[in-house]
Amino acid sequence: MPDRFGPRGVCAVIIPQQNANMQPEYELMRPAGINNQAYRFDISVHDKVPEAVMKTLPETHGCYPDMIIVGNSFEMRNMSPQDYAAYHQKLEALAGDVQFTTAADGCLAALRTLGAKRIAVLSPMSEEYSKSVQTYYNNYGFETPYAAWLDVKESKDIIKVTVEQILAAFDSDGFRDVDTIQHVGSALGIVGMLNELEDKLGRPIVSSNAAAYWYALRKFGIKDTRDDIGKLWTIDTVKA
Repeated sequence: MPDRFGPRGVCAVIIPQQNANMQPEYELMRPAGINNQAYRFDISVHDKVPEAVMKTLPETHGCYPDMIIVGNSFEMRNMSPQDYAAYHQKLEALAGDVQFTTAADGCLAALRTLGAKRIAVLSPMSEEYSKSVQTYYNNYGFETPYAAWLDVKESKDIIKVTVEQILAAFDSDGFRDVDTIQHVGSALGIVGMLNELEDKLGRPIVSSNAAAYWYALRKFGIKDTRDDIGKLWTIDTVKA
């Protein structure tokens, strides 16, 4: 519920323990009058991430949130739309009557709002993860012909990826043959780089952290826009 530090609302953000970039990025995006509260789960066992999220989500009720965001890229988990819908229902049950969304929800809403049809994907870890993301968005009706990855072996090392490496990863011929670029993998902090990357590539980028927070705020009725963190944040309404 709104409080003295968040008169417009309290947002509980569930983020991995290992992702040191995420709390600063959510603070960078936080509109005036919103109180962000971070809750953390362990991603050291990759196959157990969904369970770790479910264990942590009930703790968020301790800050009396108005909205809960699960800031994790489930698209990398080889989830079919049916698998994701079933898991999403479990998370919604844990959220109770509090507005709830995930980064995957935000990315899908962002792509539709931007009118994306043909997308390329980028993830920080393996080819397998990026291929999973391709399949995920293909299942939702997007043409997804290109994928790139940074081949980081351990999730704890994603934070060590340099700005130069990130810029190089987006510098792909395939990325110029699409209308939108989809970045997943919330540990690869690029929110502050979105304008630079979009100017360089000439097309919008949907980045998991930026999309998750944008979507949660829009669902809650907050329409504050920004012109410094990518095209998506200049749009005040979610489009079907």
